[in-house]
Amino acid sequence: MINLFVEELYIEQKDKLTLELISGREGLSRKITVPDINRPGLALAGYFDYFAFERIQVLGRTELSFLQGLGKDHVRSIFRKLMEWDVCCVIITQGLEPPEELLLAVEEKNVPVFTSQMPTTKLIAELTIYLEDKLAPETSLHGTLVDVYGIGVLILGKSGIGKSECALDLVERGHRLVADDLVDIKRTAERILMGSGPELIRHHMEIRGLGIINIKNLFGIGAIRDRKRVELVTTIEEWDEKKEYDRLGLDELTYSILGIDLPRIIIPVRPGRNLSIIIEVAAMNQRLKKSGHHTAREFNKTLISWMQND
Repeated sequence: MINLFVEELYIEQKDKLTLELISGREGLSRKITVPDINRPGLALAGYFDYFAFERIQVLGRTELSFLQGLGKDHVRSIFRKLMEWDVCCVIITQGLEPPEELLLAVEEKNVPVFTSQMPTTKLIAELTIYLEDKLAPETSLHGTLVDVYGIGVLILGKSGIGKSECALDLVERGHRLVADDLVDIKRTAERILMGSGPELIRHHMEIRGLGIINIKNLFGIGAIRDRKRVELVTTIEEWDEKKEYDRLGLDELTYSILGIDLPRIIIPVRPGRNLSIIIEVAAMNQRLKKSGHHTAREFNKTLISWMQND
């Protein structure tokens, strides 16, 4: 399970979300485990049968106005009941003053309380985007990721097969490098796979016999990008005379990454084959498929129709 410490959230989003720590500094080591946000209106009304305690609790003007109509003893008991759950932190929006009863309740449990000057809905939107990215499932693959005609092409293959050389040729032809050698991939909430390179080796490439080169410095800022959605997997392998390769394009191969199946093509390597041009055409063909045009299927349908009418 991916965890995020409250302290990390505070450090990274303090300025953007105008966060100010009011109480519970000892609880900054608490973990945030889900990207969802909770406005505990029903809990404040006394309904705890379903209380999303694992989420960040956000209190806005609506919640605080409701509490003002209750007696102090009642409010105190509500917050004590709320803090019996393992709440990670509380954020009060619009620069509103935290209720004294809340501060007394969190003091016993060391639950961090923040205030923010942002409107409630805007803070929730910004915070959700941040949490979804930080808590997204991720993995790393040995390969190269290139943006080819707007399609994120992940190039896989055994070491020394020519992945980096192929990517270098694509960059020279005007496409953009995202990551070489090691590709970090995250799955977002929309079931989209986003690929990027580790910060230490980002924009660099290893070419055997040449060494490490910096693509950004050599080709300019237009030759690189920091992250890209992965939409197509190409596997480069040595040509095997005994193996039957797809010649029509009717076979729908897939490659699973973090539970998401991506279209996959296998490109056999032999002298005289221009891999970069093949990958360019594969990327353009993938764009056609996304727009509803499957050339192989259309050709096969036309051929069958011609045979039936012959």
